[in-house]
Amino acid sequence: MEGGAPRPGRDESFPKALRLTRRAQFLEVQGKGAKVTVEPLLALALPNTVGFTRLGLTVSTKVGNAVIRARIRRRLRELFRKRRHELPAGVDLVLIARGSAATADFQRLSRSFDGLVAKLKRTFP
Repeated sequence: MEGGAPRPGRDESFPKALRLTRRAQFLEVQGKGAKVTVEPLLALALPNTVGFTRLGLTVSTKVGNAVIRARIRRRLRELFRKRRHELPAGVDLVLIARGSAATADFQRLSRSFDGLVAKLKRTFP
C-alpha cells in the first residue's frame, strides 16, 4: 500500500493517505466545506475525489498549552481511527477543537464525535 488508498475493511491504522497534510487542503475545506457543530468540536466537510475520508485536525493555542493540545489531537485521531468506517466515504474532514475541549474527557469527545458522524451522514448521504 504505497501512498494509495487505505486497505478496505476494519483496518484501524492511520496512514498518511488518510490525512490532510497541506495548508491548501485545509484552506479549501475551511473555505468551501459544510459546517457541523457539536460542542466542543466543529467539523468542516467537503466531498473529495479520492473516494475515502481524510482527516485534518486543528487545535489552536487558545485551547491550552502544548500538552493539552497534543492530548486532544491524540484523542481525536483515536476516535477517527476507530470509527472511520462510520463516516461518509469520499469526504475531507477538518476537525477544529474549541476552547471547551481542554476540559473535556475522552467520553465527552467521543459523544461529540458520534454527534458529528450522525450529522455528517445526514449532510453527505
